[in-house]
Amino acid sequence: MSEEIVESNTQTNTEEVGNLPYGNVEQDFSGFELTEDIKSKFKDSRLNGRFGSINEVLDKLKEAEDFKANTIRDQKSAEGQADEITNQAKDDAAKVATQNTVVKELIPQFLENGMKLTPEMQTKATEAGIDIRDLKLGAIELRDATTSAHQLTDGKENYEAMRTWADGVLDAGQKASFDAALNSGMGEYAIKGLYAEFQKASDNGDVGRIEGSTVFTGVQPYADRRELFKDKQYIESPAGRRDTAAQKMYRARLGKTPDNVIYGR
Repeated sequence: MSEEIVESNTQTNTEEVGNLPYGNVEQDFSGFELTEDIKSKFKDSRLNGRFGSINEVLDKLKEAEDFKANTIRDQKSAEGQADEITNQAKDDAAKVATQNTVVKELIPQFLENGMKLTPEMQTKATEAGIDIRDLKLGAIELRDATTSAHQLTDGKENYEAMRTWADGVLDAGQKASFDAALNSGMGEYAIKGLYAEFQKASDNGDVGRIEGSTVFTGVQPYADRRELFKDKQYIESPAGRRDTAAQKMYRARLGKTPDNVIYGR
């Protein structure tokens, strides 16, 4: 009986390819026989309790394939959108960075020219995509901030002297913190604090004046490595780590010491 079923389900596919030997492949339907194992999977005349015919199986397979294809398409679309957003963000950041650079360059020129734009300034601002109103506003803010800073330090000369002194005393991290405070709304307190330190250094004789320039009369470079390592040993000791004044002086002297003394070459 089974032999008859196999024979009846085996045919040659000649309808589409004619008599070409290559295309005339015998089809094998043995995998679709209702074996006892397959029959055991039926429940209420439905395969796996779900499918009532081979067409229903094929429909479900097509549905799964379509779902997978749509999911892959949506994923690629989302990835493309994410890449587009990332690229746009990079372009925007680069544009802002360029604009900030141009603004920093133009504002001092704008102030020196009596808050009036020259054709060259306007061309440079336009090419960078800068709104002239923003440039004027930035100049006004800088002018007001500079005026306020001079007032907090009893005049422009004192402010410039304080900044020159700070450049030789503060380390890179402290300078960055001070600059960040100036831009965060805490500028007044940052300037007052630094000016108090500057005045203290002046009272201690660490700041003097030679031909109109601010100099550090109390800070000298290390003459040799023996002198340097003597202070270094103290700075790294428990007492030295608590001695903030000694740490500041050590950094100041180190900053003035030539590399051949520090590195021994």
